[in-house]
Amino acid sequence: MPLQHSNLSGPVIQLGVVILHATGKSPAPDPLFMAQGGPGGSTIDIYLPLLKDSPIRQQRDIVLFDQRGTAHTKPNLQCTEVNDLLLRTVEMDVPDAESDKQNFDATQACKLRLQKDGVNLSAYDSVENAADVDTLRTALGYDQINLYGVSYGTLLAQHVMRNFPNTLRSVVLDGVVVPRTSFVAEAGRTENRSLSELFSTCKAEPKCNTAYPNLEKTYYDTAARWQQSPAHVPMVDTDNGKTYNVVVNGDTLEGLVFQALYATELLPYLPYIIDEASKGNTTPLGNIGGLFIFEQSVSYGMYYSVTCAEDSNFDPNAVDNSGVRADIIRRQKRDLQQLKAVCNMWKVDPLPPSADEPVKSDVPTLLLSGQFDPITPAPNAEDVARSLSNATTFVFPNTGHGAFQSEKCASRIVAAFITDPAVKPDGSCIAGLKPPQFQTQADIISLPLLLKLLDASPSVRLPLALAGIGLLLLLSAWLVIPLSWLIRLVTNRNGGTLSLAAKAMPWLTLLNALVLAAFVGVLFVLGVRMAQDNDYLVLFGMPASSRPLFMLPVVSILLAVLIVVGTLSGLRSDGWGTVRKINRTILALASIATLIGLALLGMLITPLFS
Repeated sequence: MPLQHSNLSGPVIQLGVVILHATGKSPAPDPLFMAQGGPGGSTIDIYLPLLKDSPIRQQRDIVLFDQRGTAHTKPNLQCTEVNDLLLRTVEMDVPDAESDKQNFDATQACKLRLQKDGVNLSAYDSVENAADVDTLRTALGYDQINLYGVSYGTLLAQHVMRNFPNTLRSVVLDGVVVPRTSFVAEAGRTENRSLSELFSTCKAEPKCNTAYPNLEKTYYDTAARWQQSPAHVPMVDTDNGKTYNVVVNGDTLEGLVFQALYATELLPYLPYIIDEASKGNTTPLGNIGGLFIFEQSVSYGMYYSVTCAEDSNFDPNAVDNSGVRADIIRRQKRDLQQLKAVCNMWKVDPLPPSADEPVKSDVPTLLLSGQFDPITPAPNAEDVARSLSNATTFVFPNTGHGAFQSEKCASRIVAAFITDPAVKPDGSCIAGLKPPQFQTQADIISLPLLLKLLDASPSVRLPLALAGIGLLLLLSAWLVIPLSWLIRLVTNRNGGTLSLAAKAMPWLTLLNALVLAAFVGVLFVLGVRMAQDNDYLVLFGMPASSRPLFMLPVVSILLAVLIVVGTLSGLRSDGWGTVRKINRTILALASIATLIGLALLGMLITPLFS
């Protein structure tokens, strides 16, 4: 791509592009182009695993392109200085003023490094980004395209609609940004709205209201308490597998809940997470917190270039926050002051005033919104749709930010719309959608280490190895004991006198091996299935309906006691030879080792009562 499309003979940059070719025999000539949000997110990293099996591919190509400055581009405007600062300080209780200074200094160091490498930061804006879309379309030989944008991608799509209207067959805007407003300056108001939706929806649902009758008060009381005395919450950085004891004050808690409101899959668990945190159980919060705290895929250099060119003309002290909760206003003002300082330092050329004007277009446009979206609420879509003569809007009552991939009804609507944009999409499936089905403690078997167990993270390897080796030794009994019994039968060697407990010990061992193998096998299958289904319950444990499964370890404990008694009795008798005594002792120890390993993994008695 030209670095600046007004200078085609000037410097060039490279974009990473992945084409998921149509699988049908007669593919349509117009592909679906995907534009990720952020700004600064990677379209390829997010959508490649999600869309490789999409039914949309039966009809047309899907083109994934990383926007200039993001992960799979050259140059990549990633700010490693900011990411490194996070890892150095995440376990420290740093005062706000010092934290702001450290972040500013790290961002400035990023800017200086990029400039030293010859990066023209002013070339990374939405206008150049939109021109990339059209240049890519031409380079790949497509006449027209269907364009999907989510979050910032909707703003990028509107720039394409404004500047290259004839190249678009259809447009999908999912989580809509309004060009004339700063989504950053509006973040306090939209967060406030989303939280009100969460609290009121929980209050209206009898089960949630019974379990969490004062959810809003619980949330803000906990935030106030942690602001004075921060909690230390273990979180895993999945990039390096390391567990950090993250310092979480009230502002951090509210920031994590704000991030969680984006994720449709997490909405049902938010009241549970908040309530558990208020009681001192920070494990659920830690399991979701690591997903956000250690997220390093966003290119902050691209984020600041785009945002500062688009929306740097705001006054942090002039933002209208009437009706917004005081806690949010305080955090919002601090965030805006930080952004203003960074934009003043980043010094990129602002976009012309025309970039803020409403886009007028007759291109068929589908606008999607989530009822709980904390950053691009449904009124945004209504605002943008007013100047689009061929627009259809839908609001999904159970989703957060970005409905296309999180709600099957939305996916079907998008697929039908792209197939024939001239036909008004059928949104009747929305009528059958319910608000988030909030989960309570009664619905969840708390298994804090389940996710780590599935990932085989370092913290569970020792107990996992102990349980695994013990179980393998127990399963070997299914070969050794019947073979030993057969040999004695053929050779007519009965041995000496044995007690009933000693005689029963081998068969109890075989039974125990079956019980533990069934428990581990079913648990593993259920966990893997939850992970494959993208069931976020795996972050907290298992459904209460699986509680009977955890009776098996209790049975194993009883069997292990009888096995030990039988082993001790056999060791004192003359009925076992030396080899049998060694073998039976190993099997008894294997039963104990397996149970100890499961206990260290929190898989024994606790799940029956959690």
